[in-house]
Amino acid sequence: MAIIGKIRQRSWILVGFIAIALGIFIIEAALERNSLFGGGNKKNTVGKISGATVSAKEYGDDVSNYEDGLRLLNPDLQWTDQLRSQVQEEVWNTVAAKQLLSKAYSSLGLEVSEAEMGDLMWGPQPHPLAQRFLMKIREVKPDIVNSQTGQLDQAKIREFISGIDQTDKAQNTNFRTLLGHIEKLIQDDQVKQKYATLVAQSFYMPTFMAKEVVNSGKTAKVSYVAVPYTSLPDNKYKITDEEITQYINDHKAKYKQDATRVVDIVSFDVMPSVDDTTQSLAKINKMREEYLASLPKDSAYIARNSQQGADVGYYSREDLMQSKRNADTLFSLPVGTLTNVYRQGSFYLFTKILDRKVAPDSVRAAHILLSEGKGTDEEKKAANDLADSLIRVIDSKTKNFGQLAVENSKDEGSKSKGGDLGYFTRGQMVKAFNDKVFYGGMVPGQIAKVETPYGLHIILLIDERNLKPVTKFADFAVELVPGNETEKLAYNNAVAFQQKNQTAEQFDKAAKSQTVYKDIVLTQNMVEVPQVGAARKLVQWAFQQEKPNVIEFFDTDSKYMIAKLKKVSDKGLPKAEDVREEISLLIRNEKKGKELAEELNKAGAGTTDLAAIAAKVKDAVVVDTAIVHFSSQFVQDLGAEPKFVGTAFGIPAGKISKGVAGERSAFIIRTNAVEDAAEATGDINMYKEQMQRSFMSRLNFQNIFESIMKKADVVDERYKFY
Repeated sequence: MAIIGKIRQRSWILVGFIAIALGIFIIEAALERNSLFGGGNKKNTVGKISGATVSAKEYGDDVSNYEDGLRLLNPDLQWTDQLRSQVQEEVWNTVAAKQLLSKAYSSLGLEVSEAEMGDLMWGPQPHPLAQRFLMKIREVKPDIVNSQTGQLDQAKIREFISGIDQTDKAQNTNFRTLLGHIEKLIQDDQVKQKYATLVAQSFYMPTFMAKEVVNSGKTAKVSYVAVPYTSLPDNKYKITDEEITQYINDHKAKYKQDATRVVDIVSFDVMPSVDDTTQSLAKINKMREEYLASLPKDSAYIARNSQQGADVGYYSREDLMQSKRNADTLFSLPVGTLTNVYRQGSFYLFTKILDRKVAPDSVRAAHILLSEGKGTDEEKKAANDLADSLIRVIDSKTKNFGQLAVENSKDEGSKSKGGDLGYFTRGQMVKAFNDKVFYGGMVPGQIAKVETPYGLHIILLIDERNLKPVTKFADFAVELVPGNETEKLAYNNAVAFQQKNQTAEQFDKAAKSQTVYKDIVLTQNMVEVPQVGAARKLVQWAFQQEKPNVIEFFDTDSKYMIAKLKKVSDKGLPKAEDVREEISLLIRNEKKGKELAEELNKAGAGTTDLAAIAAKVKDAVVVDTAIVHFSSQFVQDLGAEPKFVGTAFGIPAGKISKGVAGERSAFIIRTNAVEDAAEATGDINMYKEQMQRSFMSRLNFQNIFESIMKKADVVDERYKFY
């Protein structure tokens, strides 16, 4: 719920908001700062890639162009915050790839020739994006695909391209613009795939590694003496911030982090109250009573009030399962049933079962189009008279359907094929045409008339496939939503909480008696916030703060929130205070391990008797027989100890090791025997090639590019704008 929506609902605070807004505007204008888009050049950039500035305007234009292309390709696309975030990420990666890889592309000669682009667009195996474009073309020019072979008709393609501007003008379409978007995206994708292929081809699988993997089933029987680190007191080892910082610097690859923010959120959910529920139930029950009173003129009531409106259709079990409806119930109720009111999700509804029949999944049909769109009554009568005349000719067998289609049909796309439209599935054709061939009771060989927005059709049903039951029903629903008073109460409670709790200490104390979400970790480009849902403004705010303990008010579609910024972590290496507990444990264990390994070595001087060694070291234990697997880090009774496994296979049978400091224990090992895995049959080179192909198949552009981005100097500040 945008804040502007709250203003519209609360005229009692409108004047106050205007006064505050004017004050803020005057202050900002005077100071010329704190504006998201104002200020110097730095505030007009969304980041840097390898030192090159990415202009906010250019990036924004690229995002807009990408979105425009998607809208042209799919006008019904639902634009959510998540989808917009995906688009922004795709554009950012494209900008980064251009900056980081353009020189490599050029030096390697990676480009897409005109002939290659033509093949990707119109060849026997078009690029997936080109396939989507071809589907759009078929809506206005069905004959670009041969209905018999399913292949593109190259002559029809050339005809379409040469007249694309005329088509756009006549059909009010945007094929020329969409084609430009598609070709650009395909060209970019093709260059990326070529680059990925070259990188993948450079992968080499060493023979020794192939042998290790093939024969990784070998095991070792060992005996050992071990001393757990818990045998030494923690307070003996004081860990300083300097030691922690040094440890971080020594393990940079492990601790390198992206920027994050941690917030605590007190939530005031806007949930329907008992009164809201009562009102919704009263409304749906009244609707049901009105429906019963409308009988037998219920069709008009359905058209005006049902969820489907006038377009009540038939659904198969599969259709209903995809919509998460209870298919068993809707298919088991007798035709004519009017259900009681029931709850589904956030709706109260009742349903009328209107019809049930058996219908095909797909049909093959031919048609003769006799008039185009809406005509006068005289024109419609003339078309109907002509249709009746042609049907009599077909019945008399003087001429067949195909001949009459060639002579009379106004559909230029199908008339040359005798009106044959090929096979199509339910929903592909305009509704009246679709309903006639699928649900109108037609059988193969039958002829019928139907009027659609495109004109009057004579239809011949040629074939039908996969007959299955379908049901037709109408839903009547009332959504259970919070009323104005419910929403106002939640808003007032949230505002009161913020006003009374201006400091972090006050916030923490008051949050104990509220619905609170603690320690939520945010990343820069996050849209969906854990436990909260879509809250992009919250993320933007958090990343524009430099210090913690700031408190702010936010709202979403279903809640008001007061957020406290708890922790600020910048990109790079963490501060000692942020990882003190974790790294102190590691450093402490290193110190304990060094001491205990030295103690074990001292106890083992001059002897190979593990029991004698253990007797000299406090809390040491001896295990006479243990099985260690080369392919596993796990050691019985010790847990994950990779150094133990490496040591066991690294010393000759019958020998004992020196003291080793492991993850949780120090130990001395005697390897008693090593049993190799059954030798793999066949040439090791065959396994090597198989493994090489397997690794190469994983090296797609996305994986390669992610590795490049991790190594690159990238400053991402898109959160300031998006």
